[in-house]
Amino acid sequence: MFAEGGRQILDTQQQSSAHEDNPSSLEAYRDLEGRLKKVENEIRLMDREGRVWSDSVESRLQFLERCYRALAGEMTQKERHETEELKKKIKELEAKHKELLSKAMSMHKDSENMNDVSRLSAVLQMYEMLRLRDWQKFKTECGLTYQTGHGIIKELFNACEKDIEQRTTSIFEVLGISPSNDAMTNSKEAMMPAIRNLFRYHYYQSDTEFYSKIISHTGFDPRPAPPRQFAQQCCKVYCLLLLQDPPVKAAWNLQESPVQYLEHVDKKDRELWGKITLLWPIMKCGEEVIVRGVVWDEN
Repeated sequence: MFAEGGRQILDTQQQSSAHEDNPSSLEAYRDLEGRLKKVENEIRLMDREGRVWSDSVESRLQFLERCYRALAGEMTQKERHETEELKKKIKELEAKHKELLSKAMSMHKDSENMNDVSRLSAVLQMYEMLRLRDWQKFKTECGLTYQTGHGIIKELFNACEKDIEQRTTSIFEVLGISPSNDAMTNSKEAMMPAIRNLFRYHYYQSDTEFYSKIISHTGFDPRPAPPRQFAQQCCKVYCLLLLQDPPVKAAWNLQESPVQYLEHVDKKDRELWGKITLLWPIMKCGEEVIVRGVVWDEN
């Protein structure tokens, strides 16, 4: 098959004159000639071993023949056109690759640290479990109404915001930065990411006693186990949301909450909603809605 054609192609005596005036072409030709001979020898060896050829090997050999003819000036016009088209496609792919790589690198700068157990995606999973599993268990075991649950959740969330605000103020006071000092506003804003990171680690590692102190500033008495566990988890999850960079905060104003950012606690269609109230707030990062709010119908 290729052996005979190869010997015809590799007849250097007939082809050498085509390269005498071009040393670089001659060098490339000889290099390719050596590779082709090596392939041909491997073919003979495999023939003796009784191996079966695959289409991929034949395709590669045909490609080598085409390369040889290109060096010898024997490439047809059609083959030149196909080669030029292939070069264009390769350049386009390289340009696309560079563009995608650039985008990936820019996204990576803002991507989450997957080793951070208090990263936003992990905390949002905790929040989802809080709203579904923990709340349902708490409501059932304590026989709560939605109205009572709304009051407890909102009061706990407010206590978390006050706790973090007070701790942040204390740090600025230690640094000699007054909260009312507008001239230091830029410095305070520049320091906030580092403070949030420090706090987030501390709040994530803290035990139940730490969160019990936050709960003590509310009117909620969580001495029985079910309400105590729910209240502590509420505080932990919401504090970790507040300490993201930028922070994720609860929005309780129903009048400023577009209906597409709300869902019904009983999964009712919107046309069946009555007079609604928020059970769980909308979670927002600036103006971006991160988690939809949960409503129920007031009686």
